[in-house]
Formats: sequence, structure tokens, C-alpha cells
Amino acid sequence: MTPRAETKPAASAAPGNIAECWQRIGVWSAEKSCPTLQAVIHCRNCEVFIQSGRRLLDQELPQTYRNEWAGIMASEKEEDELFQTVSLVLFRVEAEWLALRTQILSEVIDPQPLKRHSLPHRKNRILTGIINVRGEIQLCVSFKDLLGIEQASGKETGQAPYQRMMVINSDDGKWVFPVSEIIGIYRIHPATFQNVPVTVAKAQSTFTKGIFKWDGRYVAFLDDELLIYSLTRSVQ
Repeated sequence: MTPRAETKPAASAAPGNIAECWQRIGVWSAEKSCPTLQAVIHCRNCEVFIQSGRRLLDQELPQTYRNEWAGIMASEKEEDELFQTVSLVLFRVEAEWLALRTQILSEVIDPQPLKRHSLPHRKNRILTGIINVRGEIQLCVSFKDLLGIEQASGKETGQAPYQRMMVINSDDGKWVFPVSEIIGIYRIHPATFQNVPVTVAKAQSTFTKGIFKWDGRYVAFLDDELLIYSLTRSVQ
């Protein structure tokens, strides 16, 4: 068996001359005149080519390249954090700040043109009556009484008791309830949720999944499934 020829760098590939020798005299050149090429068959088998590749991988990355990838990674992190957030509608009932998942919100309407009718022979503080919303009769309920929220004085809130009506969806239909103020829709990261303090009223804490801080205030994130279940039971 003919012994395999020893692989040696080409003479022209000496230090200072090895840069891209594979393009000048190797397989990617027109002449292919490298004396080592016959033994190694292809430049990728040559020690010169291999060492050049290692130096390329070991060299320090350019600052512009690092800055570009830092921006890409930061953007991906922001998108990932946005994907993990929860969309909530924030509102106030009396002096309590509350939040529900945006997915169950149907609409927010002005209470002025609405006429609420009480139900005869029904003594139920939570079910306050029926209301006509865009030609449809809906049940009107009191979150204040369901959650055990105390009456707030005008001095505490600085506003009239009820400014808006919120309409939420459920599998059994819609529920309408008055609120003192609508703050808006915001995305909140679950990592900001805190446990419910023991100082929170028992009825309210039952329906609260967590507390988070927004604009210097503590907001109670409500369990909408439990709320709707309790509302359904209260009107039966």
C-alpha cells in the first residue's frame, strides 16, 4: 500500500502569505497550483485552511456586530415579555381599584340614557334590576355588594358615585354593572402580582386572584370565572 503523503502547508502559505491562499492557489483559484493540493485533495483538509478557520472563530467580535446582536436580543426579550403579559381592563368601584381580563369585556356605556327597572317581589342586593342595552334586556348587578365594598364618600374619590356602566360576557349571556371610573386597558406581567393581604375584606379577597401596583395604587385582579358563577347563583 502506498503511504499517504504528509500534509504540509504550501511554501507560498508561509506566515504573512497565508491569507486566503486557498483562493489564490487552491481549489477556488483558476490555476490550482498549490503543491500540497495533490496530497490533501481539497483545501478544507489542509492544516493552513483549518488553522485560519480557528483564528477566525477565536478573534474578538467587532463592536458593531456585538451592538447589532445586543439590539436583536433585547427586541426578542421585549416581544417575549409582551407575549407573557395579561391584558386587563382597570376600573374603580367606590374607592376600590379593580381589574378584569379584557377578553370578557363587551363594552363600556354611559349610564345616563339607560333606564333600569327593579324587579318586583325580589329582595336581592346583588341583582338590582333589568336594563335595556341597545334593544336587549340585560341583568343589572352590583359589584359593590357582591364584593362587599364599602360606600365611599365624595371626598375620598372626588367624583360622583357612578360614571360608567360596564358590560361583560359570559356563557349564559351578558352582565351589566355600574362602576365609578374606567381607567383603561393595560398589559400587566404576572410576575408583578402579589398575594392578597389579610386586611382585604373577606368577600373581596374571595374573588381576588392577586394584587398588583399601578400608578401608585394597589389594584385587585378579579377571578372572572368565580365572579360570573357567583352572579349566576345569586339571581337563581
